[in-house]
Amino acid sequence: MNITKIIALFLLLPLQVRADSIPLGNIDVRLEVTAHPRIEVEKPQGGWYSSIKLESSPENHLLYQKELPVTVKLRRQEGFRISVKNPLILTRHSTARAGADQAFSPAQVRWGTDHANLRVLSTIPEAFNVAQGKPRQTNTDYILHISALAPSGPNSAGKYHGQLTLIFETNS
Repeated sequence: MNITKIIALFLLLPLQVRADSIPLGNIDVRLEVTAHPRIEVEKPQGGWYSSIKLESSPENHLLYQKELPVTVKLRRQEGFRISVKNPLILTRHSTARAGADQAFSPAQVRWGTDHANLRVLSTIPEAFNVAQGKPRQTNTDYILHISALAPSGPNSAGKYHGQLTLIFETNS
């Protein structure tokens, strides 16, 4: 019985409501669609580096380093900030036979458009700007340079590992 009353109420309710439309006149509406600021960081041929192998310097066998090309694509931005999440320290966790754990000195991570203008990166963001008057989308090539001093002494040979996390932010 109650179900039939509820169904009848729902069927008759829309018939009881009546609304007349009242014209409000013309209202101008302007819609502006903007793209969110964007930054893309990749190798020049696309993708990203899954692993980086530092190589010893011919002049100094304790210095290990690597230079990597990186392309930064900005859309609707005139610059960006880059920082290192944590210092890069390469370590080797040894087994009981190999001796104590070994570690490189904290790596120096540098960034810039050419060798003369490489800046050392830290946990404090460094700002980089593209030339004024450029189009809304710019592609700029940079150099990522990583160097670290190997541990000296006996039993320092082996595979060392570390994690480098770079943080890129737009200048919004």
